[in-house]
Amino acid sequence: MNLYLPKPSSSTRGIRHRLMQAGYSLYELIITAAIASMLGVSAIGMTSTVQDARMTSGVNQLMAELNLARSEAIKRGTAVSLCRSSDGKTCTDNSEWHDGWIMFSDPNENHRLDGDEEIIRVQQDSLENMELRYGGEKASYAYLTYHPEGYARPNATFTFCDRRGSEKAKAVIINAIGRPRSSTTSSENKPLACPQAYP
Repeated sequence: MNLYLPKPSSSTRGIRHRLMQAGYSLYELIITAAIASMLGVSAIGMTSTVQDARMTSGVNQLMAELNLARSEAIKRGTAVSLCRSSDGKTCTDNSEWHDGWIMFSDPNENHRLDGDEEIIRVQQDSLENMELRYGGEKASYAYLTYHPEGYARPNATFTFCDRRGSEKAKAVIINAIGRPRSSTTSSENKPLACPQAYP
């Protein structure tokens, strides 16, 4: 006795095909997990590279500013100061260096921008997601003055920090004759310190 079985329709074949394709083999899952892991590691590495580039840019920018201040003091034959400024118009002790600074001619060497003193440069909000501090382990300075002979006072270190902490910090150290140099350690060749409270 022959039974007649109808051929599956094209729609039935399509459903069966999709059901067969719905699962993944163990091999496919392992490959997918490996690719996802590599992409995650790559993204983390890229973020760190971007942060490194930002910090290097900040260090180079500050080095250029300090060299300009020293050059201007020598050329003008008068003191040139940099002071912290949050508004780009006045020296503000309650602001931070990463908020910005003003470079100005400071013949009376009072480290304050007076009405008759010339502004040479203004830098504002150029250090994104970074903290910048000038001083040593126990001191923090709101100004830096270059003298016509080329030396700077107070003689200290600018320290750049970001969310990665002290391990990734960088410094700009001003030597005895006022020349800045970049470094990954302090002037005593010790590790740089970043505030633990930095977000």
